[in-house]
Amino acid sequence: MSLLLLLPTLNEEAALRALAEEIPDEFDVLIVDGYSTDETKNVALKYNWKFITQRYGKGKGCAIRTAMEEFLKTNYDYLGIIDADYSNDPKDTQRMLKVLEKNDFDVLLGSRDIHRQRELLGWFSVFINSFTSTVASWMYGYRLTDIQTGCWVFTRNAADKILPNLIAKGFEVEYDLLYNIWRCGLKVGETPVGFRERVGESKFSTQHRFKQIIHGLRYVYWSLQHLQKK
Repeated sequence: MSLLLLLPTLNEEAALRALAEEIPDEFDVLIVDGYSTDETKNVALKYNWKFITQRYGKGKGCAIRTAMEEFLKTNYDYLGIIDADYSNDPKDTQRMLKVLEKNDFDVLLGSRDIHRQRELLGWFSVFINSFTSTVASWMYGYRLTDIQTGCWVFTRNAADKILPNLIAKGFEVEYDLLYNIWRCGLKVGETPVGFRERVGESKFSTQHRFKQIIHGLRYVYWSLQHLQKK
């Protein structure tokens, strides 16, 4: 039971230093970097983490696509993902892995407490996340409350099936992942995880939040198109 832990980074040197003290020893770490201009690379190398620059351009989606490609070149059983800004506790990934295996899930999402989200992110972010999670659950037949979570665990089989169809470059990657998970008929679950204040400045602006709505509607449209073809 081996897991490769992905941290997608963009100028996260301070957060990485804090996370380094908490990452379980049994996890190997992969840093996929979005062209950082600070000391992110040097911090990663200090802790003997594998460091690569993402392909396909800038954005979180490009980082995850790059990471899945690298993961499938290895012999790891699972790919875990957490946000590199310290808002996720890497120890939650240990528990998520147990939940995934116990329930035979292909993919497991970590659901953040909604009150904690409102406290740290604001009501507008929570509204968008709750709305899109409700729509996605209705569309795909899942019971999900936090599809914009940064915590994911994938089996090797899931990553292999999802990767060829991923097209997202930015923060819309969560929609892209869920859409392709559904198209591939994979078994998905959700479990509670912690959520805390990030270290450093957020890259997720108000403009990104409005784009989330547009991207969400786009994936709803594609899903309806797919259903009509069945």
